[in-house]
Amino acid sequence: MLKSLKLTLATTICVSALAASNPSYAETMKLGLSMPTLNTPFFTVLVNAATDQAKSTGGSVVQTTNANRDASQQVTDFRNLINAGANVILAGVVDRAAIKPSLDYAKSKNVPVVIVDDKPAAGDVYAVVRADNLAMGARAAEALAAAMPDKNATVLHVTGGLTTTNGRDRKNGFDEAFKNVSSGKVIEQTANWEGPQAANVASTVMSGNSDIAGIHLATDTLYYDPVAAALKSRGRLVPVDQPGHIAIVAIDGGASALKAIRNGNLDATVSQPVTDYAKYGVIYLQAALDGKEMKEGPTDHNSIVVKDGKYFVDNLQSPIVTKQNVDDTSLWGNAE
Repeated sequence: MLKSLKLTLATTICVSALAASNPSYAETMKLGLSMPTLNTPFFTVLVNAATDQAKSTGGSVVQTTNANRDASQQVTDFRNLINAGANVILAGVVDRAAIKPSLDYAKSKNVPVVIVDDKPAAGDVYAVVRADNLAMGARAAEALAAAMPDKNATVLHVTGGLTTTNGRDRKNGFDEAFKNVSSGKVIEQTANWEGPQAANVASTVMSGNSDIAGIHLATDTLYYDPVAAALKSRGRLVPVDQPGHIAIVAIDGGASALKAIRNGNLDATVSQPVTDYAKYGVIYLQAALDGKEMKEGPTDHNSIVVKDGKYFVDNLQSPIVTKQNVDDTSLWGNAE
């Protein structure tokens, strides 16, 4: 059990107050970072931002572990972090179900955990900090329809892995919103978060459907470069406002996608708030150390904490990125 979580928060959850300068904390943070992988900029940016946030409030990072997408390794990583002295853990999840033994061990050692980006299937955590993936899918659908002059045109939708919460939510959000803003046919195939598979999907579908006028990618960090290469090999990677352009909208907001928006090959992307995952995840962990209780309701950073099953989930906002705001320094893709 966390130590006596008995503080009642105000109607608006004032998270920023927890990060005030020179705070008087009940316990100094010794942060452990358990990452599912470190071979993508997403998680390296997250680690750097979490490290900065912890240090800015007088804490330290004990260790960062890399599970290399191995669920059993993440269980070992949790134990190693706690043995190394971590009194809180910020984690991304390799597998939603397989994370439970890690969470059980942390609970047995009175070490609060905040999960970012996805929600565990079981186990106890202090909070989950993620984006509203349904809303991201819907925003991408609206942006794609707006970028396509012909509302009856055929669209290719390359989904993420549908065994994951984020994959399903992005797909469902896109599907529901797109049918409300377009009457076009949608060809939907999954690529299971694998870049080469996304390229194969694009090549195969383009071979049999020369009328494709729009593409939605559930992730740009994994899919955009391989799909762009596949389109280029077929002479179909054409910049915006030129004849033959295929409108492309994605989700994630990595550096490669922002570059593609600048050069006109990608119409838009929905940026994940990666640095905010780190910032508010660390703030919540300090709140846990201080014995403060999570509560549902609006926050002071334009989000809403909801109770999803037994979990308190802070659903952060995800901005749409176009040429108009692609150079915004607050976008995580510009921090790589």
